[in-house]
Amino acid sequence: MMNIIFYIIISALFISNIVFAFKQRNESNYTYRIVYFSRVKDWIFCILTIWGLVTAVVVIDPYIPEFLKFGIFSLLGKEGTNANVEAINQSSIISPVLTIGVFAFFVLFLPKAAYFEERQFRHNIFEFKKSIITNIKFGLLHCIVGVPIWIGLLLSIIGFIFTIRYILEYRKTGSKELALYASTSLHGKYNFILILLFTLTLVL
Repeated sequence: MMNIIFYIIISALFISNIVFAFKQRNESNYTYRIVYFSRVKDWIFCILTIWGLVTAVVVIDPYIPEFLKFGIFSLLGKEGTNANVEAINQSSIISPVLTIGVFAFFVLFLPKAAYFEERQFRHNIFEFKKSIITNIKFGLLHCIVGVPIWIGLLLSIIGFIFTIRYILEYRKTGSKELALYASTSLHGKYNFILILLFTLTLVL
């Protein structure tokens, strides 16, 4: 029963991504250019950020209270989670075309998603207190895709980094739109690297 719930959740998230991408079809291609074809320093910064995030997770995880490790996958239990991971691995081996197709979908979707999230969580936010609150919301939002609570809180720090980038760009240019694209560049590259690493993990 829990396996069925798991697949329903994953399917719902996938369908919602498709709907969102369709609604955003008329947006300027500038979002793609700013994420994939500009700001080399952002790529380097994101790689270092993800390295730091992974290191922090490995080092801190043993000391995290169990209640903060709760996530959607916890409802499946250890055996259910292992079974689903094994199913994903088998499906990626049986159908590499499907894996590549899903990766291609995310390549198209991620820049728009990053822009949308930046507009929701970073745009017009300059107060420190308000920034903390919105970034905690940003981090915990990732829990709906199975991220444990404490990882969601850790991602709030990543969100705060995006906020700093937004504010610095605004102070430099005086343009909120350019500031939004600057933080989108960072966010989009960060997401792409994570998806690429996840895809490589499945394939290899």
